[in-house]
Amino acid sequence: MKNLITTPRGIFQVRTYGDQKNPPLILLHGWPQTSYCWHHAIPHLKDFYVVTPDLRGMGDSNRELDIRYYTKDEMSKDIFAIADELGISQFNLGGHDWGGAIAQEMAFLQPDRIQKLIILNMVIIHNKIGQLKAGEVLVKQLFRSSWYQFFLSIPQFPEALLEGKEDIWIRFFSRGISNPVPEDAIAEYTRCYKIPNTLTTAANIYRTIPKDRTRWKNYENTQVAIPTKIIHGILDPIIIKEYIVGVEECFEEVSVTELKGGHFIVDEQPKEVAREIQSFLLEETS
Repeated sequence: MKNLITTPRGIFQVRTYGDQKNPPLILLHGWPQTSYCWHHAIPHLKDFYVVTPDLRGMGDSNRELDIRYYTKDEMSKDIFAIADELGISQFNLGGHDWGGAIAQEMAFLQPDRIQKLIILNMVIIHNKIGQLKAGEVLVKQLFRSSWYQFFLSIPQFPEALLEGKEDIWIRFFSRGISNPVPEDAIAEYTRCYKIPNTLTTAANIYRTIPKDRTRWKNYENTQVAIPTKIIHGILDPIIIKEYIVGVEECFEEVSVTELKGGHFIVDEQPKEVAREIQSFLLEETS
């Protein structure tokens, strides 16, 4: 079910699935996707009441232009506001790509509300060891797999080049490695990217990275107490496997599952991702 939810932080499109009496599971998407990225995984998560919001600036959610709302700690407050409006006090939480960064910010901001945490193909934001290891590999490649991040960080230039070419832009990135990204998902991502101002609001997620990285340094040497599962598509050329090195220092309880897939692992392997999430959430914590 799709609903527009009005919160003190703006209006957000939210998809909900399943029985509200089931344990709540909030799942966050990444760039350049929408909450639809979870659509094909949902049939395999029947034991939960699943809530999948469109992040600020993407999908059918609020297109606030003020860049200060796109730091990932601010975007995490959006998700808490959505949970509040739905009457959900505690929940399981998962996030892919930038959704994974926002989920981690939430774990630092209000840890008591999060029962279990799942991170998919995203940098562990306070893992200094992994970031250094990945940097040693990526610098030899001149960070070429991350070229689009530098491009989107340039003020106004991406908007000037990409307007009217959103379908080409989305399809260029929406390519699976282990399996193709479904055509219905590509169509939905493209539709939403054509909504006015999206070229700016989606780019703002990248334009705030310097502020994010400064804040993330404050989280270093802190262990997250929430039981955590990392699911990683190991063929990802951007969030490479070296980013996972050292995660045991970052969480009191963490496990890692590697899938033979690319960055868009949820689109590529929805059943396998859902199976790993379901297994982790149903197992008893130590």
